[in-house]
Amino acid sequence: MIAASFLIGILAQRRAKTQQAYFGGTSMFGPVAIGLSSMAGIASAFAVVGVPGIIYTTGHPMTFWMLSGAAFAMAYLILGKRVRAMAEIAPISSLGDISDIRFNNNRLIKALMSLVIVLGCVGYLAAQITAGSAMFAHLLGWSDLATGLLIFGILTVYTAISGEVGGIMTQAFQGFIMVLASIVMIIAFFMITGGFGNVLEAVSSVPEISANGVTKTLGPDFLNAWGALPGGTSLAWMLIPILGALGQPQILTRMYALKDPRELPKTAMVTAITHTIVGFVAVAAAYGALYLVATGQIAPLASGDAAFYAFSDYAGVLVQLLGYAAVLAAAMSSASMFLTSSSTLLSRDLPAALGIEIPQNKQINVSRIFMIILGIASIVISIRSSEMVAILGTFGWGTLVSATFPVFVIGLLWERANEKGVLAGIAVSFVLNLLALTPIQLPGGLPAYFNTIAISIAVTIFVSLLTPKQELSPKMKKVIEL
Repeated sequence: MIAASFLIGILAQRRAKTQQAYFGGTSMFGPVAIGLSSMAGIASAFAVVGVPGIIYTTGHPMTFWMLSGAAFAMAYLILGKRVRAMAEIAPISSLGDISDIRFNNNRLIKALMSLVIVLGCVGYLAAQITAGSAMFAHLLGWSDLATGLLIFGILTVYTAISGEVGGIMTQAFQGFIMVLASIVMIIAFFMITGGFGNVLEAVSSVPEISANGVTKTLGPDFLNAWGALPGGTSLAWMLIPILGALGQPQILTRMYALKDPRELPKTAMVTAITHTIVGFVAVAAAYGALYLVATGQIAPLASGDAAFYAFSDYAGVLVQLLGYAAVLAAAMSSASMFLTSSSTLLSRDLPAALGIEIPQNKQINVSRIFMIILGIASIVISIRSSEMVAILGTFGWGTLVSATFPVFVIGLLWERANEKGVLAGIAVSFVLNLLALTPIQLPGGLPAYFNTIAISIAVTIFVSLLTPKQELSPKMKKVIEL
């Protein structure tokens, strides 16, 4: 997996000859490559390791996460034609370029958006490294530092060399591996358990099971609508992946990388179908691990993040090899996507927003330097963080949504959205995301990013309605009216 991805990344360098190709892969790929790349970037280690961990730890609610596959199809159909059309009316290499065109080169919007997205990217990167490190620690006993430096060091090198072109090509390959492994693991789940009926019967009939100093609480309440979590928190776990798909950079940046805009529906179908398959294997692995624990075939797990590995190990060598390859593919695909996105924002969009002019012939080299810095920073954060993969992943996911919804979703769907409204919304998002890193807790018991998303959207709409309507160019009006 690592060697194949490295080879693809190096070969992709031949196609990264222009800024648009290196930073955006703009208008270069077909629906299958874009669909697999989008799925791999979205699903990530959060899906393969984090979601089974949540289900194993808290019960039923996160099962609904697999329904988010349909949300990606909706994202392409609702927003895709508008984002892709932006590449027709102006040169597009990054999300910052779209912000400039829509909001008259407003530097504050671009700067705050860049900072919030980078914050979310680092959280998501750390989640991928944590998952990859846990896998190699489980398999070979490697330290987190050794794993992070080896795997993600290699990834950083080939991503820095080939940019977004290499990122999309390697992510498409990694997405294919994830789908193949998922199909095999789903078959193994039904062969081992006999189906979900047997799983539910086994889990609900055992109130508690203990072994090796670890106690796992099961029973019928574990499988009710909210599981072991408060209702509001469980609802947030379900809604954020489904609603947030529309605002993820993994989706937005792939929309303008599509060669033919008429193939957006095909891209949506590829993304939705492949993501549903990967989503289902996350559910199957979690319930497979619960079944094995409830029936006494394996000991209770010390960590929910081990659920996917425990089921893979039990299912046999073939499933184990493919399962571990899927984890590595998921982690590497998302990591490369977030490396390219965040380094582009830091080397190109943020300096421009701050009035710092970096010559075009030097921007690619500056971006490569930022990739290396971000890669090292994410490795350090993942090692020092004690959070589960799912917690790191959802922090990154929620942070990204709070940055992109005001600028891109509302901005491209609603003509009335203006500079002042979007600036107010993204400023609120920036402040609340910083507060989320402190011990300060907002009331209500919901994850901080849930409140941040809701408040930033409300502020954007409210301020836009109270301030004068922004005049748009004829081309921009046509984009919004699509």
